[in-house]
Amino acid sequence: MNKIKRIKRVAFRIIIGISSLVVLLFLIVTAPFWWRHWVTYPKLEKERTALSLKYQAPTDFSGKQTYKGVLHAHSFWSHDSRGVLSEILPAAKKAKLDFIFFSDHKHSKLDSFPRSFHGIYDGIIMESGTESNGMMISPMQEGIVNWEQTDAQLIKSVVETGGFVGYLHSEEEHDWANPDFQAMEIYNIHTDLKDEEKTFLLHMIVNAAINGHTYRHWAYRELFDTQDAILKHWDNLNEKRRIVGFAAVDAHNNQSFRARYAKEGQVEWVGPNAKTLKIVEPGWKEKLLLGKPDEAGWAFKFEIDTYFDSFNFVNTHIFCDTFSNRDLIDHLVKGHAFISFENLAEAKGFQFFARDSLGNTAAIMGDSLSVQKSHQLIAVSPFPVKFTLLKDGEIKAEAEEAYQLEFDPKQAKGNYRIEARISLNDEWVPWVYTNPIYLY
Repeated sequence: MNKIKRIKRVAFRIIIGISSLVVLLFLIVTAPFWWRHWVTYPKLEKERTALSLKYQAPTDFSGKQTYKGVLHAHSFWSHDSRGVLSEILPAAKKAKLDFIFFSDHKHSKLDSFPRSFHGIYDGIIMESGTESNGMMISPMQEGIVNWEQTDAQLIKSVVETGGFVGYLHSEEEHDWANPDFQAMEIYNIHTDLKDEEKTFLLHMIVNAAINGHTYRHWAYRELFDTQDAILKHWDNLNEKRRIVGFAAVDAHNNQSFRARYAKEGQVEWVGPNAKTLKIVEPGWKEKLLLGKPDEAGWAFKFEIDTYFDSFNFVNTHIFCDTFSNRDLIDHLVKGHAFISFENLAEAKGFQFFARDSLGNTAAIMGDSLSVQKSHQLIAVSPFPVKFTLLKDGEIKAEAEEAYQLEFDPKQAKGNYRIEARISLNDEWVPWVYTNPIYLY
Protein backbone atom coordinates (compact mmCIF):
# COMPACT_ATOMS: atom_id res chain seq x y z
CA MET A 1 0.00 0.00 0.00
CA ASN A 2 2.84 2.37 0.95
CA LYS A 3 4.50 1.56 -2.36
CA ILE A 4 1.37 2.58 -4.28
CA LYS A 5 1.19 5.84 -2.32
CA ARG A 6 4.84 6.56 -3.11
CA ILE A 7 4.22 5.91 -6.80
CA LYS A 8 1.21 8.26 -6.74
CA ARG A 9 3.25 10.95 -4.99
CA VAL A 10 6.06 10.61 -7.50
CA ALA A 11 3.59 10.68 -10.43
CA PHE A 12 1.89 13.75 -8.94
CA ARG A 13 5.23 15.52 -8.57
CA ILE A 14 6.17 14.64 -12.15
CA ILE A 15 2.87 16.02 -13.42
CA ILE A 16 3.31 19.20 -11.37
CA GLY A 17 6.89 19.51 -12.60
CA ILE A 18 5.95 19.04 -16.25
CA SER A 19 3.00 21.45 -15.90
CA SER A 20 5.23 24.03 -14.24
CA LEU A 21 7.82 23.61 -16.98
CA VAL A 22 5.16 24.07 -19.67
CA VAL A 23 3.85 27.20 -17.96
CA LEU A 24 7.40 28.53 -17.58
CA LEU A 25 8.19 27.87 -21.24
CA PHE A 26 4.92 29.54 -22.24
CA LEU A 27 5.76 32.62 -20.21
CA ILE A 28 9.30 32.76 -21.60
CA VAL A 29 8.11 32.44 -25.21
CA THR A 30 5.24 34.91 -24.82
CA ALA A 31 7.03 37.35 -22.49
CA PRO A 32 7.84 39.84 -25.30
CA PHE A 33 4.16 40.00 -26.24
CA TRP A 34 3.04 40.54 -22.62
CA TRP A 35 5.66 43.29 -22.38
CA ARG A 36 4.06 44.87 -25.42
CA HIS A 37 0.63 44.50 -23.80
CA TRP A 38 1.56 46.10 -20.48
CA VAL A 39 4.34 48.51 -21.47
CA THR A 40 5.06 49.20 -25.16
CA TYR A 41 1.56 49.47 -26.61
CA PRO A 42 0.09 51.54 -23.73
CA LYS A 43 3.00 53.96 -24.14
CA LEU A 44 2.34 54.22 -27.89
CA GLU A 45 -1.37 54.68 -27.25
CA LYS A 46 -0.65 57.45 -24.75
CA GLU A 47 1.67 59.20 -27.21
CA ARG A 48 -0.86 58.94 -30.02
CA THR A 49 -3.55 60.43 -27.77
CA ALA A 50 -1.22 63.26 -26.79
CA LEU A 51 -0.52 63.93 -30.47
CA SER A 52 -4.24 64.10 -31.25
CA LEU A 53 -4.60 66.91 -28.69
CA LYS A 54 -2.13 69.00 -30.71
CA TYR A 55 -4.41 69.05 -33.76
CA GLN A 56 -4.72 72.39 -35.53
CA ALA A 57 -7.09 72.64 -38.49
CA PRO A 58 -5.10 74.00 -41.45
CA THR A 59 -6.47 76.65 -43.79
CA ASP A 60 -7.40 75.21 -47.18
CA PHE A 61 -4.98 76.40 -49.84
CA SER A 62 -5.84 73.87 -52.56
CA GLY A 63 -9.32 75.05 -53.51
CA LYS A 64 -10.39 71.42 -53.80
CA GLN A 65 -12.08 68.77 -51.68
CA THR A 66 -9.97 65.90 -50.38
CA TYR A 67 -11.17 62.32 -50.28
CA LYS A 68 -9.54 59.43 -48.49
CA GLY A 69 -9.59 55.86 -49.69
CA VAL A 70 -7.70 52.74 -50.68
CA LEU A 71 -6.42 51.15 -53.86
CA HIS A 72 -5.57 47.51 -54.56
CA ALA A 73 -8.26 45.71 -52.56
CA HIS A 74 -9.70 42.24 -53.14
CA SER A 75 -13.14 40.69 -52.72
CA PHE A 76 -14.89 37.37 -53.32
CA TRP A 77 -14.15 37.85 -57.04
CA SER A 78 -10.51 36.94 -56.33
CA HIS A 79 -9.58 33.30 -55.85
CA ASP A 80 -7.80 34.09 -52.58
CA SER A 81 -10.50 36.10 -50.83
CA ARG A 82 -14.01 35.46 -49.52
CA GLY A 83 -14.73 39.15 -48.92
CA VAL A 84 -18.37 40.24 -49.24
CA LEU A 85 -20.07 43.60 -48.90
CA SER A 86 -21.29 42.89 -45.36
CA GLU A 87 -17.61 42.70 -44.31
CA ILE A 88 -16.15 45.36 -46.60
CA LEU A 89 -18.65 48.17 -46.10
CA PRO A 90 -18.63 48.31 -42.26
CA ALA A 91 -14.81 48.20 -42.28
CA ALA A 92 -14.68 51.02 -44.83
CA LYS A 93 -17.08 53.17 -42.81
CA LYS A 94 -15.18 52.53 -39.59
CA ALA A 95 -11.95 53.56 -41.35
CA LYS A 96 -13.74 56.69 -42.67
CA LEU A 97 -13.05 55.86 -46.31
CA ASP A 98 -14.60 57.72 -49.21
CA PHE A 99 -13.57 55.27 -51.94
CA ILE A 100 -12.22 51.78 -52.63
CA PHE A 101 -10.59 50.84 -55.93
CA PHE A 102 -10.60 47.05 -56.24
CA SER A 103 -8.03 45.00 -58.12
CA ASP A 104 -9.53 41.52 -58.13
CA HIS A 105 -7.73 38.76 -59.96
CA LYS A 106 -8.98 38.00 -63.45
CA HIS A 107 -11.05 34.87 -64.16
CA SER A 108 -10.10 34.43 -67.80
CA LYS A 109 -8.16 36.01 -70.63
CA LEU A 110 -11.23 38.08 -71.47
CA ASP A 111 -11.89 40.25 -68.42
CA SER A 112 -15.38 41.79 -68.28
CA PHE A 113 -16.21 45.09 -66.55
CA PRO A 114 -17.78 46.10 -64.32
CA ARG A 115 -17.93 43.21 -61.85
CA SER A 116 -17.62 42.59 -58.14
CA PHE A 117 -18.51 45.97 -56.58
CA HIS A 118 -19.11 49.01 -58.75
CA GLY A 119 -21.04 52.12 -57.74
CA ILE A 120 -21.77 54.06 -54.56
CA TYR A 121 -22.52 51.98 -51.47
CA ASP A 122 -23.80 53.95 -48.49
CA GLY A 123 -21.76 56.98 -49.54
CA ILE A 124 -18.59 55.08 -50.46
CA ILE A 125 -17.45 54.86 -54.08
CA MET A 126 -16.37 51.39 -55.15
CA GLU A 127 -14.75 50.80 -58.53
CA SER A 128 -13.90 47.44 -60.06
CA GLY A 129 -10.47 46.63 -61.42
CA THR A 130 -8.05 43.79 -62.09
CA GLU A 131 -4.65 42.77 -60.72
CA SER A 132 -2.72 40.78 -63.27
CA ASN A 133 0.72 40.78 -64.90
CA GLY A 134 1.97 43.06 -62.13
CA MET A 135 -0.56 45.76 -63.00
CA MET A 136 -3.74 47.25 -61.62
CA ILE A 137 -6.20 47.97 -64.43
CA SER A 138 -9.32 50.10 -63.91
CA PRO A 139 -11.01 50.58 -67.32
CA MET A 140 -13.61 53.01 -65.86
CA GLN A 141 -16.22 51.87 -68.37
CA GLU A 142 -18.23 48.84 -69.44
CA GLY A 143 -16.41 46.46 -71.72
CA ILE A 144 -13.85 43.69 -71.95
CA VAL A 145 -10.11 43.79 -71.38
CA ASN A 146 -8.25 41.29 -73.53
CA TRP A 147 -5.27 39.90 -71.61
CA GLU A 148 -4.01 38.10 -74.71
CA GLN A 149 -2.57 41.42 -75.86
CA THR A 150 0.98 42.30 -74.97
CA ASP A 151 1.30 44.32 -71.79
CA ALA A 152 2.29 47.37 -73.81
CA GLN A 153 -0.78 47.07 -76.05
CA LEU A 154 -3.07 46.55 -73.07
CA ILE A 155 -1.70 49.51 -71.13
CA LYS A 156 -1.99 51.80 -74.14
CA SER A 157 -5.56 50.74 -74.95
CA VAL A 158 -6.77 51.17 -71.36
CA VAL A 159 -5.14 54.58 -70.92
CA GLU A 160 -6.31 55.88 -74.30
CA THR A 161 -9.93 55.07 -73.42
CA GLY A 162 -9.79 56.90 -70.10
CA GLY A 163 -8.78 54.06 -67.82
CA PHE A 164 -6.14 53.79 -65.12
CA VAL A 165 -3.02 51.61 -65.10
CA GLY A 166 -0.63 51.41 -62.17
CA TYR A 167 2.24 49.04 -61.50
CA LEU A 168 1.79 46.91 -58.38
CA HIS A 169 4.44 45.39 -56.14
CA SER A 170 7.09 47.89 -57.11
CA GLU A 171 9.82 45.70 -55.61
CA GLU A 172 9.34 43.39 -58.61
CA GLU A 173 10.47 43.76 -62.22
CA HIS A 174 8.30 45.85 -64.54
CA ASP A 175 8.65 47.52 -67.90
CA TRP A 176 9.60 50.81 -66.26
CA ALA A 177 10.42 52.31 -69.66
CA ASN A 178 6.82 51.90 -70.84
CA PRO A 179 5.62 55.41 -71.78
CA ASP A 180 1.94 54.89 -70.95
CA PHE A 181 1.55 53.47 -67.43
CA GLN A 182 0.49 56.23 -65.08
CA ALA A 183 1.32 55.26 -61.53
CA MET A 184 3.11 52.89 -59.17
CA GLU A 185 2.79 51.72 -55.60
CA ILE A 186 5.19 53.55 -53.32
CA TYR A 187 3.96 51.48 -50.39
CA ASN A 188 2.22 48.09 -50.30
CA ILE A 189 1.35 46.21 -47.10
CA HIS A 190 2.12 42.85 -48.71
CA THR A 191 5.45 44.12 -50.06
CA ASP A 192 6.32 45.26 -46.54
CA LEU A 193 5.38 41.85 -45.14
CA LYS A 194 7.59 39.99 -47.62
CA ASP A 195 10.82 41.30 -46.11
CA GLU A 196 10.05 39.83 -42.69
CA GLU A 197 11.58 36.65 -41.29
CA LYS A 198 9.83 33.35 -41.96
CA THR A 199 8.81 33.20 -38.30
CA PHE A 200 6.95 36.52 -38.51
CA LEU A 201 3.59 34.86 -39.25
CA LEU A 202 3.89 32.91 -36.00
CA HIS A 203 4.88 36.19 -34.33
CA MET A 204 1.71 37.81 -35.70
CA ILE A 205 -0.50 34.90 -34.58
CA VAL A 206 0.79 34.99 -31.00
CA ASN A 207 0.66 38.79 -30.92
CA ALA A 208 -2.89 38.77 -32.26
CA ALA A 209 -3.93 36.20 -29.64
CA ILE A 210 -2.54 38.31 -26.78
CA ASN A 211 -2.99 41.86 -28.07
CA GLY A 212 -5.54 41.54 -30.86
CA HIS A 213 -8.51 42.68 -28.81
CA THR A 214 -7.09 45.84 -27.24
CA TYR A 215 -4.05 46.72 -29.32
CA ARG A 216 -4.67 45.12 -32.71
CA HIS A 217 -3.60 48.26 -34.59
CA TRP A 218 -0.21 48.32 -32.86
CA ALA A 219 0.29 44.60 -33.36
CA TYR A 220 -0.52 45.02 -37.06
CA ARG A 221 1.81 48.01 -37.25
CA GLU A 222 4.82 45.82 -36.42
CA LEU A 223 5.15 44.74 -40.05
CA PHE A 224 6.08 48.30 -41.09
CA ASP A 225 9.49 49.06 -42.57
CA THR A 226 10.43 52.05 -44.68
CA GLN A 227 10.54 51.20 -48.37
CA ASP A 228 13.63 53.26 -49.19
CA ALA A 229 14.62 51.39 -52.37
CA ILE A 230 11.14 51.83 -53.86
CA LEU A 231 11.05 55.53 -52.98
CA LYS A 232 14.47 56.05 -54.53
CA HIS A 233 13.39 54.24 -57.69
CA TRP A 234 10.25 56.38 -57.84
CA ASP A 235 12.34 59.56 -57.56
CA ASN A 236 14.55 58.38 -60.40
CA LEU A 237 11.58 57.61 -62.64
CA ASN A 238 10.07 61.02 -61.95
CA GLU A 239 13.15 62.71 -63.36
CA LYS A 240 12.08 61.43 -66.79
CA ARG A 241 8.30 61.91 -66.60
CA ARG A 242 5.48 62.15 -64.09
CA ILE A 243 4.85 58.81 -62.36
CA VAL A 244 2.18 59.08 -59.68
CA GLY A 245 2.81 57.39 -56.33
CA PHE A 246 -0.05 55.73 -54.46
CA ALA A 247 -0.49 53.42 -51.48
CA ALA A 248 -1.78 49.85 -51.69
CA VAL A 249 -3.53 47.98 -48.93
CA ASP A 250 -3.55 44.70 -50.90
CA ALA A 251 -6.45 43.73 -48.64
CA HIS A 252 -7.77 40.18 -48.90
CA ASN A 253 -9.13 39.63 -45.38
CA ASN A 254 -7.74 36.11 -45.67
CA GLN A 255 -5.04 35.57 -43.04
CA SER A 256 -7.33 33.82 -40.60
CA PHE A 257 -8.96 30.63 -39.43
CA ARG A 258 -12.72 30.67 -39.89
CA ALA A 259 -15.64 28.28 -39.94
CA ARG A 260 -19.18 28.40 -41.25
CA TYR A 261 -22.08 26.04 -41.63
CA ALA A 262 -22.21 24.41 -45.05
CA LYS A 263 -24.89 22.31 -46.72
CA GLU A 264 -26.75 19.69 -44.74
CA GLY A 265 -25.41 20.91 -41.41
CA GLN A 266 -21.75 20.30 -42.19
CA VAL A 267 -19.03 22.78 -41.20
CA GLU A 268 -16.46 24.25 -43.58
CA TRP A 269 -13.14 25.24 -42.02
CA VAL A 270 -11.29 27.92 -43.98
CA GLY A 271 -7.62 28.78 -43.44
CA PRO A 272 -5.12 31.32 -44.78
CA ASN A 273 -5.56 32.57 -48.35
CA ALA A 274 -9.27 31.67 -48.14
CA LYS A 275 -8.56 27.99 -48.78
CA THR A 276 -10.93 25.32 -47.54
CA LEU A 277 -9.11 23.19 -44.98
CA LYS A 278 -11.85 20.59 -44.54
CA ILE A 279 -15.60 20.05 -44.47
CA VAL A 280 -16.73 17.97 -41.51
CA GLU A 281 -19.73 16.85 -39.55
CA PRO A 282 -20.06 18.96 -36.38
CA GLY A 283 -18.15 17.41 -33.48
CA TRP A 284 -17.21 18.53 -29.99
CA LYS A 285 -14.77 21.10 -31.39
CA GLU A 286 -17.41 22.71 -33.59
CA LYS A 287 -19.99 22.68 -30.79
CA LEU A 288 -17.47 24.34 -28.49
CA LEU A 289 -16.14 26.99 -30.89
CA LEU A 290 -18.97 27.87 -33.26
CA GLY A 291 -21.53 30.48 -32.34
CA LYS A 292 -24.23 32.42 -34.14
CA PRO A 293 -23.14 33.22 -37.73
CA ASP A 294 -22.36 36.86 -38.46
CA GLU A 295 -23.73 38.72 -41.48
CA ALA A 296 -21.10 37.12 -43.70
CA GLY A 297 -22.00 33.66 -42.42
CA TRP A 298 -18.94 33.03 -40.26
CA ALA A 299 -19.70 31.18 -37.03
CA PHE A 300 -16.07 31.22 -35.85
CA LYS A 301 -13.22 33.61 -36.62
CA PHE A 302 -9.63 33.98 -35.49
CA GLU A 303 -8.26 36.78 -37.67
CA ILE A 304 -4.76 38.14 -38.01
CA ASP A 305 -5.68 40.76 -40.60
CA THR A 306 -9.11 42.19 -41.33
CA TYR A 307 -10.43 44.63 -43.87
CA PHE A 308 -10.45 47.32 -41.21
CA ASP A 309 -6.82 46.64 -40.24
CA SER A 310 -5.78 47.16 -43.86
CA PHE A 311 -8.16 50.04 -44.62
CA ASN A 312 -6.98 51.92 -41.55
CA PHE A 313 -3.27 51.19 -42.06
CA VAL A 314 -2.39 53.23 -45.13
CA ASN A 315 -4.53 55.48 -47.33
CA THR A 316 -4.34 57.57 -50.46
CA HIS A 317 -5.82 61.09 -50.23
CA ILE A 318 -6.95 62.65 -53.52
CA PHE A 319 -7.71 66.33 -54.13
CA CYS A 320 -10.84 66.55 -56.32
CA ASP A 321 -13.40 68.94 -57.74
CA THR A 322 -16.35 66.54 -57.40
CA PHE A 323 -17.03 63.27 -55.62
CA SER A 324 -17.19 60.75 -58.45
CA ASN A 325 -15.14 57.77 -59.57
CA ARG A 326 -14.27 59.60 -62.78
CA ASP A 327 -12.99 62.70 -60.98
CA LEU A 328 -11.08 60.65 -58.42
CA ILE A 329 -9.18 58.79 -61.14
CA ASP A 330 -8.59 61.94 -63.20
CA HIS A 331 -7.02 63.75 -60.25
CA LEU A 332 -5.09 60.68 -59.13
CA VAL A 333 -3.52 60.50 -62.60
CA LYS A 334 -2.58 64.18 -62.25
CA GLY A 335 -0.75 63.34 -59.02
CA HIS A 336 -3.08 65.41 -56.85
CA ALA A 337 -2.57 62.93 -54.03
CA PHE A 338 -0.54 61.92 -51.03
CA ILE A 339 -0.38 58.79 -48.89
CA SER A 340 -0.65 58.59 -45.12
CA PHE A 341 -0.43 55.96 -42.41
CA GLU A 342 -3.78 56.67 -40.84
CA ASN A 343 -3.50 54.29 -37.90
CA LEU A 344 -0.96 56.76 -36.51
CA ALA A 345 -2.97 59.93 -37.10
CA GLU A 346 -5.62 61.18 -39.53
CA ALA A 347 -3.98 63.27 -42.23
CA LYS A 348 -7.00 65.26 -43.43
CA GLY A 349 -5.85 68.83 -43.98
CA PHE A 350 -2.27 68.02 -44.98
CA GLN A 351 -1.21 70.08 -48.00
CA PHE A 352 1.81 70.77 -50.18
CA PHE A 353 1.62 73.63 -52.66
CA ALA A 354 3.54 76.35 -54.48
CA ARG A 355 2.87 80.06 -54.06
CA ASP A 356 3.54 82.81 -56.57
CA SER A 357 5.02 86.20 -55.73
CA LEU A 358 1.55 87.58 -54.95
CA GLY A 359 0.86 84.90 -52.36
CA ASN A 360 -1.59 82.93 -54.50
CA THR A 361 -1.58 79.14 -54.78
CA ALA A 362 0.00 78.43 -58.14
CA ALA A 363 0.28 74.63 -57.98
CA ILE A 364 -0.52 71.70 -55.72
CA MET A 365 1.22 68.33 -55.49
CA GLY A 366 1.25 66.65 -58.89
CA ASP A 367 1.25 69.92 -60.83
CA SER A 368 3.97 71.29 -63.09
CA LEU A 369 4.97 74.92 -62.71
CA SER A 370 7.54 77.29 -64.21
CA VAL A 371 10.25 78.14 -61.69
CA GLN A 372 9.69 81.82 -62.54
CA LYS A 373 6.18 81.52 -61.08
CA SER A 374 7.19 79.62 -57.96
CA HIS A 375 8.04 81.99 -55.13
CA GLN A 376 7.63 79.52 -52.26
CA LEU A 377 6.99 75.84 -51.65
CA ILE A 378 4.85 75.29 -48.56
CA ALA A 379 3.82 72.19 -46.65
CA VAL A 380 1.12 72.37 -43.98
CA SER A 381 0.23 69.70 -41.42
CA PRO A 382 -2.61 69.43 -38.87
CA PHE A 383 -0.08 68.01 -36.36
CA PRO A 384 3.49 68.97 -35.44
CA VAL A 385 5.80 66.84 -37.59
CA LYS A 386 9.29 66.56 -38.90
CA PHE A 387 9.10 67.87 -42.45
CA THR A 388 11.63 66.74 -45.04
CA LEU A 389 11.63 68.44 -48.43
CA LEU A 390 13.33 66.43 -51.16
CA LYS A 391 14.41 67.63 -54.59
CA ASP A 392 14.96 64.77 -57.04
CA GLY A 393 15.30 62.47 -54.04
CA GLU A 394 17.88 64.61 -52.20
CA ILE A 395 17.11 66.44 -48.94
CA LYS A 396 16.88 70.22 -49.39
CA ALA A 397 15.21 71.38 -46.17
CA GLU A 398 13.92 70.05 -42.85
CA ALA A 399 11.89 71.33 -39.92
CA GLU A 400 11.13 69.52 -36.65
CA GLU A 401 8.05 69.84 -34.43
CA ALA A 402 6.55 72.17 -37.01
CA TYR A 403 3.09 72.68 -38.45
CA GLN A 404 4.47 74.34 -41.56
CA LEU A 405 7.55 74.33 -43.77
CA GLU A 406 8.37 77.14 -46.20
CA PHE A 407 11.09 76.93 -48.82
CA ASP A 408 12.30 79.23 -51.59
CA PRO A 409 13.39 77.04 -54.54
CA LYS A 410 15.41 79.98 -55.92
CA GLN A 411 14.37 79.07 -59.45
CA ALA A 412 16.04 75.66 -59.24
CA LYS A 413 14.31 73.23 -61.57
CA GLY A 414 13.45 69.78 -60.24
CA ASN A 415 10.86 67.57 -58.63
CA TYR A 416 10.02 68.53 -55.06
CA ARG A 417 8.13 66.31 -52.65
CA ILE A 418 7.49 66.13 -48.91
CA GLU A 419 7.96 63.40 -46.35
CA ALA A 420 6.43 64.06 -42.93
CA ARG A 421 7.17 62.09 -39.77
CA ILE A 422 5.51 62.07 -36.36
CA SER A 423 7.28 61.40 -33.07
CA LEU A 424 6.48 58.01 -31.53
CA ASN A 425 8.45 55.95 -29.05
CA ASP A 426 11.41 58.35 -29.24
CA GLU A 427 11.79 58.21 -33.00
CA TRP A 428 10.48 60.02 -36.06
CA VAL A 429 8.09 57.63 -37.81
CA PRO A 430 7.02 58.07 -41.48
CA TRP A 431 3.46 59.36 -41.68
CA VAL A 432 2.93 61.19 -45.00
CA TYR A 433 4.50 60.99 -48.47
CA THR A 434 3.31 63.50 -51.07
CA ASN A 435 3.52 63.40 -54.82
CA PRO A 436 5.99 65.90 -56.26
CA ILE A 437 5.49 69.42 -57.52
CA TYR A 438 7.42 69.60 -60.81
CA LEU A 439 9.29 72.86 -61.35
CA TYR A 440 10.58 73.35 -64.87
